[in-house]
Amino acid sequence: MSFRQSVESIARINATLKNKRLSGERIEVAFRSDPKVIASALPAPLEPSGNDRVTVRVTRWVTNYCGAFTMAGLYVDAAHDGLPGEYILSMFIDSYDAALLIGREGFGEPKKMASIDLFRSGNGFVGTVDRMGTRLMTLNVATGEDEGPSRGGGVLYSVKATLALGGGLQEDALLLAQEVDVTSSENRRGAGAVTLGGTAHDPLDEFPVLEVLGASYAVSEMGEPRPVAGGEHLRAVIPAEEFLPFHYGRLDDWSAHDALGPLESGRA
Repeated sequence: MSFRQSVESIARINATLKNKRLSGERIEVAFRSDPKVIASALPAPLEPSGNDRVTVRVTRWVTNYCGAFTMAGLYVDAAHDGLPGEYILSMFIDSYDAALLIGREGFGEPKKMASIDLFRSGNGFVGTVDRMGTRLMTLNVATGEDEGPSRGGGVLYSVKATLALGGGLQEDALLLAQEVDVTSSENRRGAGAVTLGGTAHDPLDEFPVLEVLGASYAVSEMGEPRPVAGGEHLRAVIPAEEFLPFHYGRLDDWSAHDALGPLESGRA
C-alpha cells in the first residue's frame, strides 16, 4: 500500500471493482405511502411510478471488496424516461468506512453509519436500525415455507453530488442508474409490519405506512451491477441549485450538531 499507487496496484484494484460480488440474506417490507410525500422526495427528472410503493430492507452481506457488513435502506419506486426502478432515498450501514465509501463515492448512495441488527427465530425475523439514540426502523416479518431458488433484479437510481466547502454543491449533480442481478437460493414470503422513526437528520417517519403490500426473506448472491440496457450509468445531469434541497435533505442537519454552543453559553 502506498499514498501513490503504482500502475499495477491500480489495475489490481480496478479488477476487483469490476467484479464485485456479494452474498448474504435480507428481509424486506413493502408498503403503500402518501403519493404527495413520495412526489416531494423525488428530484426531477425522476418521477413517481404511480404505485405509491416504498420498500425498506435490512441486509447482511459478505463481499469480495469491502468485507462484511449489515445495511438497511428506504427505497422509493420511481421512473426516468419510462424506465421503472427504485430510488435510494436513505441508506444506513454498520461497518467500517470501506463499505460506506465504496457506495457513496462510486454511486452516490446516501450511506450513514448506524447500529443495525437482523435477528431470526424459525420463520420469524426482526430488523432494526438505530442512529444517534433513535430507533429509525423496525421490520417484523413472519414467513412461510421456502419457495425455492429464483433469479431477479431491477434498476436502482441514485444521485451523485459533492458538497462545497462553504455550503451548497460543488457542481451539478448526476442521476445514475445501475441494473442489478440477484440470484436467490432461498425465498420465503409472508406477512410483515414496519415502524419508521425520525429525527432532524433522518426524517423517515415522514412516510406514513398506509398499507403493507408484502414482506419476504431471501438468501441471495449479487454480482457487479451493470449500466442499464448496455448504455451508461449516467442518465441525466441535475443543475446544482435544483438538487441542493434534496441533497441537504439526505445529509445531516449540520446546524443541529452544535456541541460548542452549549459550552459557550455556560461561560461566566
